Amino acid sequence: MVKNFNEYIKILEEKINKANTIAIASHMNPDGDNLGSKLCLYKLFKNLNKEVYVIENDQVPTAEKFLPGVEHLVDSDTLEDKKIDLMIVTDCGDIERIGRAESIFKKADFTVNIDHHETNVEFADLNLVDRKAPAVCEFLYLILKQMNFSIDKDMATCLYTGISTDTGSFKYDSIRPLTFEVAIELLKIGIDINKITVNLYQRRSKEKTELLIRALNNIRYYENNKIGLVSINEKDIFETGARKSDSDGIVEFVRDIDGIELSIFINEKKDYYKLSTRSKTYVDCTKIAKVFGGGGHIRAAGATLYKKDYPNLCDAINRIIDLSSNEI
Repeated sequence: MVKNFNEYIKILEEKINKANTIAIASHMNPDGDNLGSKLCLYKLFKNLNKEVYVIENDQVPTAEKFLPGVEHLVDSDTLEDKKIDLMIVTDCGDIERIGRAESIFKKADFTVNIDHHETNVEFADLNLVDRKAPAVCEFLYLILKQMNFSIDKDMATCLYTGISTDTGSFKYDSIRPLTFEVAIELLKIGIDINKITVNLYQRRSKEKTELLIRALNNIRYYENNKIGLVSINEKDIFETGARKSDSDGIVEFVRDIDGIELSIFINEKKDYYKLSTRSKTYVDCTKIAKVFGGGGHIRAAGATLYKKDYPNLCDAINRIIDLSSNEI
């Protein structure tokens, strides 16, 4: 648990009670833990009759569009002239990862970071970071219970979604007994587990499937087939008719190939490459990400590689392979 947890909770509770206008943000390229934590807090603050804004500047993945409150997401530009008493950033270990919402963060009267990333740099006025939590939504549940806030069905749905997605549907070795205990409590509230499961894990559009096929057709193997690498670019997105968020899941698909220990996914943009890595048992993905200025978790991490710094992508790929070869 977080050092000085009880003391920090008292500060957070005081700031929430005093705040009239609250903004909530998270990292770019949203996922279930990101959206789940933000929308859970949104419903909490609405229940408390606060003026609350949930910032989302990127495309919401299709799988998470069922989440309660997702229709209330706003672009950070709409808040440029708004006075923000309290801003909470969830599931984010570095201020640069919140993108354009950083300008709102900098002018907020008080800032809070609630996170679980091992690479968190504690950038807010108040930092609640549990680096052992497998999902920020698990940690957020504990925070809300400590403050004696009531968790309704919508909030529970959001929290369960975050825990499920960040643990790979309770498959990753980051989970702990507490993870299942929290899940049980959320189930008791009456969430629709079938609705959550179908949306998260049992739907894939034709366009997303075509993008996956295109990526897999160009898979490359290294280190006696223990490393698998796939890449896509903006042309692939356009020609398949896929959404930008449809690239989610490709890196996990490669990881799941029998014999693969480390999967590498490179998403090429105009000025940079988006690097994602996943491992099964031995490779520490954070070691790779940190070399390129990124971060994440032991089994899942990423970074942004700007083309001006890496004019030859092969050099970066060779560096990644060198970093991981001793751990395979």
